[in-house]
Amino acid sequence: MHFVCNADRAGVLAPFVVMEDDRVRVTATLVPHGPIFPAFTFRFDTDYGSVTLSGDTTYWQNLLRLAGQTDLLIHEAVNLEGAQLPDAFRSHVIESDVEVQKVGAIAEAAGAQRLVVSHMADLANGTIDPNRWRRWARMGYSGDVVIGSDLQHLDLTKRKGRP
Repeated sequence: MHFVCNADRAGVLAPFVVMEDDRVRVTATLVPHGPIFPAFTFRFDTDYGSVTLSGDTTYWQNLLRLAGQTDLLIHEAVNLEGAQLPDAFRSHVIESDVEVQKVGAIAEAAGAQRLVVSHMADLANGTIDPNRWRRWARMGYSGDVVIGSDLQHLDLTKRKGRP
């Protein structure tokens, strides 16, 4: 079985408004997620700050554009380091997800103030070691890194308006 990346189908797409009212503006754009199409990333802008959810995706310029200067980037990640995987499955993962060792560089390129690593899978160890994952996610990133956990609460800093 061969998996085909949908990056060509995702294309380069400007963010578009999904909904907006006096409290929140939600924008989205397409991102690649292996054979799954369509796949989206979302951004929520409020008076309290902005949150961008990567969705389930690999690296793609649409995400960087949408997440530009976001207060909080919540990004999925996977660890392949040391994993013994069949070539087809490894290829699928690389075409569908971001390796935790590369997620920090994405957050840095987007200018994200804070990175939360979420929707995690460790395909080598099966368990998530938060300290190791935090070190990996900090690679190429100068901001604060949080390793997400169930029911976790994060505060946004009050801002003077939204874009």
